[in-house]
Amino acid sequence: MYSVLFSRIEIGMDLVSDKLKQIIPNNSKVAIFPWAFPVEIDAQKLNNEFFKKGEKRYNRYINELKKIGINENDITVCNCYSDSKEKLKEIIKNSNVILLPGGNPEMFFGKVVHDTEILYDIKHYKGIIIGESAGTELQLKRYFITAKNNFYKYFSFYDGFGVIDDPFYIDVHTINNLRYLSKLQKVANEKDKNVYAIYDDGAMIYNRDTEEIELFGNVRTFKPENK
Repeated sequence: MYSVLFSRIEIGMDLVSDKLKQIIPNNSKVAIFPWAFPVEIDAQKLNNEFFKKGEKRYNRYINELKKIGINENDITVCNCYSDSKEKLKEIIKNSNVILLPGGNPEMFFGKVVHDTEILYDIKHYKGIIIGESAGTELQLKRYFITAKNNFYKYFSFYDGFGVIDDPFYIDVHTINNLRYLSKLQKVANEKDKNVYAIYDDGAMIYNRDTEEIELFGNVRTFKPENK
């Protein structure tokens, strides 16, 4: 059980593609959950506008999956408005890989936990989960968003899906700003946990069985200073 953690998938995938080709079975089925909408939409807008086949956002993710040998015909785009809970559960059960795209994490959380009620299926998923930005942070039991990345422009903690059971924190889209980096060190100190700062040109793979961590590219580790 692996979690693949990106800030930007089109950069991070190039860093880990060789590794993923080793751990992802041939002819794997992939389920994509593009539910991190900036604002509420509907089933038709999801399929025909937000994640329309052949358009920019759709192609951005599909092209990255193709880099690791995934066939487009083996990819299912899940619709939180028109797909029933039973159908979504079946898609998850029959998939080898789940992809959680970036966007609005609060919207994404609400769709999974409240609207479709598939939190248990994602939290206890035995396959590979690929996350980007919000899809990375939400894999944690608890996550934070810095003021720079938060729509509300303040630092805050939120509940995640709990796929990764709280051994560390992650920052996405990290920048080299002294005040920004000092805040990450403060989190590490106060929470007594490592903070892995994944820059846009970095990636991380976490083995949920063995708790082994592999860092790729530009990732900085902030350790509690009292240890």
